[in-house]
Amino acid sequence: MYTKQNKIFSHFWHQMVPFLGGLLIVSVHFTCTVEARPQTVSSNGNNTSNARFGAHEYAYVSSWPIVDRKLGSVSAVALDGDGNVVIFHRGSHVWQLSSFDTENRYQEATGGPIAQQTVLKFNRNTGELLQQWGENLFYMPHGLTVDHEQNYWLTDVALHQVFKFDLNHSTTEPVLTLGTRFEPGNDAYHYCKPTAVAVLKSGEFFVADGYCNGRIVKYSAEGIPLLSWGRNSFVLTRSFTLPSGLPVPASFFAIPHALALVPDRDLLCVADREQGRVQCFHTRNGTFHSQYSSPEIGSRLFSVKYISSDGGLLYTINGPQFVLNPVPVGGHIIEMASGNVIGRFQPNNPKHAFSNPHELAVTDDGSEVYVAELDPQMVHKFRRISPPLPGPTGSTTNPVKPATSVTRNEGENTPENGRYAGAPGMNSALTAGSIGIFSIVSTLIVTSLLVILMARVICFRTGQGSSSRVDEVPLRNMGDDES
Repeated sequence: MYTKQNKIFSHFWHQMVPFLGGLLIVSVHFTCTVEARPQTVSSNGNNTSNARFGAHEYAYVSSWPIVDRKLGSVSAVALDGDGNVVIFHRGSHVWQLSSFDTENRYQEATGGPIAQQTVLKFNRNTGELLQQWGENLFYMPHGLTVDHEQNYWLTDVALHQVFKFDLNHSTTEPVLTLGTRFEPGNDAYHYCKPTAVAVLKSGEFFVADGYCNGRIVKYSAEGIPLLSWGRNSFVLTRSFTLPSGLPVPASFFAIPHALALVPDRDLLCVADREQGRVQCFHTRNGTFHSQYSSPEIGSRLFSVKYISSDGGLLYTINGPQFVLNPVPVGGHIIEMASGNVIGRFQPNNPKHAFSNPHELAVTDDGSEVYVAELDPQMVHKFRRISPPLPGPTGSTTNPVKPATSVTRNEGENTPENGRYAGAPGMNSALTAGSIGIFSIVSTLIVTSLLVILMARVICFRTGQGSSSRVDEVPLRNMGDDES
C-alpha cells in the first residue's frame, strides 16, 4: 500500500512541478502587466457605467512636448484656433507665503517682472515649439484663454490685472488692460488676484475675481462692466460667517478658479475650487442654473472645461486634498445630463504622476486632454483610446467577445462527503509519504505567493508625493484649519 501510494504521489508530483512553475511565470508576468495599465474608476458593477467608462479611456503621452529649457510653474494651458497648445508659466517666480502681505499686496515687485518668455506655443502633434513671447511683462501668471478671434487673455495675480493681447498687433503691448497695477480692490476698476477669463462669441466676456473677492464680473466687448455676482466664502479672506454644518449656498465661491462656457446651453460654469464643485450660471443674467460635485473628485476642484459630445461633458481636474482619507489627484469626466462621473484620466507613468495640477484644456471632440502642472513644472498630454464599436448581433466583422472570468473546477480536490476526491484508491488517511509530498507542494505554493508578492513590490511603484514647493501656500494653511 505504501509503495503504491508513493507511486501515485510521485506521478502527482511530476504533474504539479511544471504546473506550479508555469504558475510562477504567469503570476509575475500578470502582476507586472496589470500594474502598468492605465487606471480606471470602478463602476460598482453597473454594466452601462462600464461601457461609458470604456468610451472615455485615455492613454498618457509621455514624450510630449519637446522642451529645451526649464519651465517655471505651469499655471495655464489652452488651445488656439489652429489646434496648437499654448502654456503660461511663471519662470523663476514662485508663489510663496511671503509673496503677499495680509492686504494681498505683492511684496516682491522690486525684483522686476519675469525675464523669461512666459507664453509658449507648441505643435499639438509633434510637440515642437512654434512661438514664444511674454518676457518682462508678468509677475505671477495665472489664467490663459485664447478666444474665437485668436486674442490672448491673461491674468496676473500679483499685478491684480487682466490683459488682452492681439498678437497681430503686438506681443508687448496689450490692446486692453483691466484692473489697477499692483493695487488690490473690489470695485469696477480693481481686482484682487483675478484667476480666469471666458469670452462669448458676441465679444462679451467674464472675469473670475478670484482669490479675495469671490465674484464673477461680466463685461461688454469694449470692457465696460455690465453685471457681477457671487460672494466670497473662502475662509481666509471672507468677512462674514456661515452657519456651521450647512453647505455653502449657490453663488458663493471659495475661489472661482477657472471658467468654461457651455455655448449650446448659454451657461458659464465655474470651478469653485475649495468647495470641490462646479457651479453653472446663465450667461445672460448670471442667475444660478446647476452644480456638480462627486465624492470621487473630493473637496478641491481646480479647473473645468466643456465639450458638447455625448450630450455635454464637463472635464475637471482636482488637486491635493486636506482630509484624512484623500481621494487620488486626477482628471474626471462628468456627464451633465446625469451628474455622474463617467471617466478618468491620469498618468500611468509613476515618473510623471500628478502632484499639483492647476488647469486643463480639451479638444472640441474630446480626443486629447492637456493638463498644466505647477510642480513638477510640466504639461501633460492624454490621448483618448477609442474602443471598437460592437457590431450587430451575429456579426462576424466585429463580434462582441464575452467577458472572461476565472471559474473554479468543482471536480478537483473539493470536499466530497467529508473526503477529498483525488487519485483512484486514495483514502482520507494521510501516510508518511503523502505528508512529505504535500509538505513539498505546500512549500511551493507558499513560495509562489512570496514570488508574486515580490513581483508586485518590484513592478509597482507609488506615485510621487507632494512636493515641498507649492502654489498659494496660504491655501494649504486654510486646508489645515479645515481638517
